[in-house]
Amino acid sequence: MKKGIPVWAWLLTLVCCLVSGGVGYGLWDYFNGEQRASNSNYEEISKLNEIETVQPIPVDAVVEKPEDPQQEDDRVALIKGVQQKVYTILASSGQGSGFLYKKGGYVITNAHVVKGEVDVVVRNSSGQESAATVVGISEKYDIALLHVPEYASIEPLAVEPAESSVGLEVIALGSPLGFENSASIGYITGIGRDIEFGFIYKQIYQVDAQIDQGSSGGPLVDAKTGKVVGINSLLITSETSTNFAFSIPLYSMMQQFDQWVISPLTASEVLAVSRVYNYSAPQTTIETDGELAGQYVQSFRVYYEMALNEGDFYWVADMLDVGSIVYKELEDYIGDIAGQGHSFYFTSNEVLDVTQSGGTYYVYMNETFDFYSAKGDYQFYDRYKTYTVITDANGAFKISDIEIH
Repeated sequence: MKKGIPVWAWLLTLVCCLVSGGVGYGLWDYFNGEQRASNSNYEEISKLNEIETVQPIPVDAVVEKPEDPQQEDDRVALIKGVQQKVYTILASSGQGSGFLYKKGGYVITNAHVVKGEVDVVVRNSSGQESAATVVGISEKYDIALLHVPEYASIEPLAVEPAESSVGLEVIALGSPLGFENSASIGYITGIGRDIEFGFIYKQIYQVDAQIDQGSSGGPLVDAKTGKVVGINSLLITSETSTNFAFSIPLYSMMQQFDQWVISPLTASEVLAVSRVYNYSAPQTTIETDGELAGQYVQSFRVYYEMALNEGDFYWVADMLDVGSIVYKELEDYIGDIAGQGHSFYFTSNEVLDVTQSGGTYYVYMNETFDFYSAKGDYQFYDRYKTYTVITDANGAFKISDIEIH
């Protein structure tokens, strides 16, 4: 009988199989775990990369896009072009600014710059000085018009005929504190302001561009179009030293400027606005007083035109004898036509003669004016009048009667 495999051999074989199987499984599990760990790390790194790519960039790290060089060049060219038609106004009482408004050599400035003056000097951006004459000035509004014959052939600045809005970027030009050919960029920060400060400033623009003494009368222009939108006129300083600058809207005063171009004021009328009377050296006291009486009537005509167009008797009330018939008649007449939309444009105001009887003067006048009704109808008037002028208890002239021939 053949012998089988011993029991101890079977046991040894079983033990070896168990050992080798365990080692193999352990190695498989080890290497498989390493692969899983590697894959897990890869996924975490990928997620981290994704998160980092969508994180917002800090605000302080943002680099603003530089301004278009072409736009900057256009603005420089605009300022240079406007400056050629902005002037320094030299008057005996100081200096201001002005700009070319109408072809023919008409320059706009502020009334307070040239008040009490007829002949002034204007200096252009090249330093050339030219003689100028005041041909229009208002006592109520801070506006004046100069005529400069040497500028007659120069094309004027373009103007904006409508109201501008808050937020408009503007450039203020002029000679602040004597620094000629200066330009300051800013914005219109307010509109519709009504201010009374020596003059009446209606619907004035408030601006944050730099305006200072000497800027008065200079233009405020649209930074994009170069059109004049305002007349730099007023600077108010608060107790905290904050400056508020204001500019008269040009569109609101164009009718008056155009009227002065058509019918310029005489030297006597210009001076009368400032209560200054210019006359030649008299031969006698009677001739002196007679000439002053004539000039007084001429100045009355200037204010009478304002009273008619404004519908406000205030403009002439203090020039009339309170107890006279003419005082009441004019008060009623001006009150009746107020607000009806009629327009009066006085075209001539000539003293023909002055006679005297005691303390009364009789001033003989030839006056012409254009009348436009509210409906647009036109009529020309040519009248001869005699004004009776007396002196009151204080020695001041007063008109006590007006006779139309």
